[in-house]
Amino acid sequence: MGTMVPQGGLAAHFNPGFAADTEVGVFYKNVFLMANGGFSANKLTKDIPVGESQWPSGSGSIHAFVGANLGVNFDVEQFSIYPYAGLAYSFFEPNLKTSNSDPALNTFKVDGLGINLGIGIDYNVPDKNFAVGAINRILKVGLRYQCQIPDYKKSISTLDGTTHWITLRFMIGSTFPGKPVYY
Repeated sequence: MGTMVPQGGLAAHFNPGFAADTEVGVFYKNVFLMANGGFSANKLTKDIPVGESQWPSGSGSIHAFVGANLGVNFDVEQFSIYPYAGLAYSFFEPNLKTSNSDPALNTFKVDGLGINLGIGIDYNVPDKNFAVGAINRILKVGLRYQCQIPDYKKSISTLDGTTHWITLRFMIGSTFPGKPVYY
């Protein structure tokens, strides 16, 4: 959970908003492959023309992404630092309430594929009561930053820019196949 902050032309039209994201990762030694995704709810700061209609200032929007990344994990005592890079499909569109208010907005969506860059730092919480195969307490708490540089298919110069996602993250559970990692 955290925030998504738009930059460039996006910042001129959208406020930063609440964001949430999640991930699934596969590790081989210190290298990992991560699939992640997230969404952010934002408000418009000024009208956006959509055909003969307007996406009105103050109405809601959804920004979302799905990414595939390759990264490296560095453990330093109780901390894990993990930079990563990959590709992300990103889009933004009016939220459901706004899109239902106007037929032109119901089909409006700006999407594209682009670069996803990120870095995170996690504190690995010691777990002296680790139980193999059981759901254990919080194992990690961390902060992650990622930047998406999309290449939107609809070329709307006033809506170009990057998005910056800053999220607080935590991991609850066990490792697979059940071997203890943190003591």
